[in-house]
Amino acid sequence: MLTKDDVRGVSVMVQTPCKEGAEGWDIADSVDLEETARMTEAYIRDGIGNFAVCGTTGECAALLWEEKLTFIDTMLQVTRKRVPIFAGATSLGTKETIRQMRAFKDIGADGAFVGLPLWQTPTIENAVQFFADLSQAVPDLPIMIYSNSMFFKSLFPTPFWAGVAQKAPTVICTKLTYPYFALLDDLRVAGHQINFMPGEASTMPVYKMLRPGGVKAVWSSGSVGMGPEPYVALTDAIMKDDEKRVDEIWKDIHSVPGHVPPGQFVNFPLYNAQVNRWAANAAGYINAGPSRAPYRLDDLPDAWKRQAEASAKGWTELRKKYAKVAAG
Repeated sequence: MLTKDDVRGVSVMVQTPCKEGAEGWDIADSVDLEETARMTEAYIRDGIGNFAVCGTTGECAALLWEEKLTFIDTMLQVTRKRVPIFAGATSLGTKETIRQMRAFKDIGADGAFVGLPLWQTPTIENAVQFFADLSQAVPDLPIMIYSNSMFFKSLFPTPFWAGVAQKAPTVICTKLTYPYFALLDDLRVAGHQINFMPGEASTMPVYKMLRPGGVKAVWSSGSVGMGPEPYVALTDAIMKDDEKRVDEIWKDIHSVPGHVPPGQFVNFPLYNAQVNRWAANAAGYINAGPSRAPYRLDDLPDAWKRQAEASAKGWTELRKKYAKVAAG
């Protein structure tokens, strides 16, 4: 079974490709499995470390259970254990999450990607017990916690991580999407068990905070949805603790316009799935297809579409530079 030390490199929070014309509520078989297979192989070829699937950009809330299972099974057939897959099992409650985790384990998933139940605001005790229950119910499937404060009604404070480390031994990593300012305290209570992976906004400050050797993996969704090469290069430089190279790559990455129009990040939760899908399609690394109901691409304001297209254009040019570096 995987441990925190097996989670290395870039963790890609992938999109779930949708067939053209299959975005409606009345389509029960929307996943483009041919594109799923091609996408999976492309990411492995280009150096990613693991997949975390059916999160927010993966449109977990817009998929039927049967679609999720088929999508993940297709990815597993392509990966053939070359890189781990953490299968998204976030749901409204403990029993449903356990049902999904067991099914993913049966088809060969390497881990589960799980956020807190999206209903009642959790207490720390409730949140800890949730993951303790998952560990007890599926003791042979590692868990990546989807610790996103924006969506899961929690700041994931240090007592939460202390409780998880004590009561949920199968939790081995987390997508760091909560305020990281107390990260040193979190590592003190849980770093022996849990790999805290910084993301697109926090990679550089966390690297500086923990160097040398404190960052072994990072996560990305929106940027890597347009192609992984710059983040693969960044992670390689971090692993080598080549601070000058890290600074150079970070500067390159942040020279590209972001997906969100200036001053509009407060509205990002309204358009997360749509804007990432628009940018991915514009960049062309994957054919993500349309965005499923209820989060339609028609919802996306024109200013956001133009911003996503500018981001895709800049990222595509940057990928050319890092693809040449990777090729030697």
